[in-house]
Amino acid sequence: MLDKLKDLIFQDVKSENETKKVAIVLRFNSLVMCLYFVCLLCSFLLSGETGYVLLCIPCFLASAAAFYITYLNHTRLAVLFTQLLMVVWVVSFVHAFGWDCGVQHFIFVILILNFTTSYGTFRKKVLISIATCVLRLLLYTYTNNNEPVYALSHQVSVAFQVINTVFIFMAITAILGVFTEDSQEMEKKLVVYNEKLHRLASTDPLTGLLNRRSMKEYLERKEEECRTGRISNLSLAIGDIDFFKKINDTYGHDCGDIVLKSLAQLFLRIMGDNGQISRWGGEEFLFVFDNRNGDEALIILDEMQKELKKLNLSYGERTVTVTMTFGLSEFDFQGGMEYSINDADTKLYRGKESGRNRIIY
Repeated sequence: MLDKLKDLIFQDVKSENETKKVAIVLRFNSLVMCLYFVCLLCSFLLSGETGYVLLCIPCFLASAAAFYITYLNHTRLAVLFTQLLMVVWVVSFVHAFGWDCGVQHFIFVILILNFTTSYGTFRKKVLISIATCVLRLLLYTYTNNNEPVYALSHQVSVAFQVINTVFIFMAITAILGVFTEDSQEMEKKLVVYNEKLHRLASTDPLTGLLNRRSMKEYLERKEEECRTGRISNLSLAIGDIDFFKKINDTYGHDCGDIVLKSLAQLFLRIMGDNGQISRWGGEEFLFVFDNRNGDEALIILDEMQKELKKLNLSYGERTVTVTMTFGLSEFDFQGGMEYSINDADTKLYRGKESGRNRIIY
């Protein structure tokens, strides 16, 4: 039963121009008001005030109609009908029972509905809020100068106050619960979307490694850490795939992409938390060994070379083997980061000229 009611309340609207969130808020509010009039009717019957029952029945039916309208794909009409219904009901009850009946406090529910369900501009919502405030002041002035049509007994007056308090809190909780949950969900989605955008902007789409721009930002931070003494060592290496053009020419660019992705996974596995790797160029990779001197970085590069020898990539019916040449340099405090990168690059080309498949340090 509860599951069916939940499905009914959260049923989506069919029109593309209507919003589901507003419909759900209106449905919750209408159900709360229906229950409110049922409780009020029971209270009147138990206290022997059967004459007041006739005032509750049309209000209950009108609230049920407000609930039904939300399924007609005219959400704007449902918003207008709900708010006008509540205004008419509050004015009628204050006129009938006086200020002490307490229904004028439902004006705050109307105010919240105005901001959470209305389609108007913010300026229009503020004007409606001002009008709502004026209405409450007018009702107070009216009741101070006019006697109510029906004089409530103490018992009924107390029941009115209790029921009003409970259902005002229920209505406000339901409305804000739906509204804020939706906003928080949207905020979470926005955070995830922004993180995804940042990830896309900072990584190479093929390998998943940092791209050149992100690596330069990382290097700037590392240089600052070196100069301020937060880290004592920093080493850099540039690695280049030997005869990569031949792989592309022989097997095709799809095979070349497989090689790049496979090497990136190998690098990440061996590097671990020792630093960062970026795709520096087409088949070039830049390695930054965080808080590692040259000898320590050399050990890690040696392990990469050993793993590369074991790496046999399958492409169709063929097996592709890959070797790499590395140039390794420690960060030069006097020359700076650009000098250190150029030094690693110079050593890389020295290694390529001397036969490739080696580390020059």
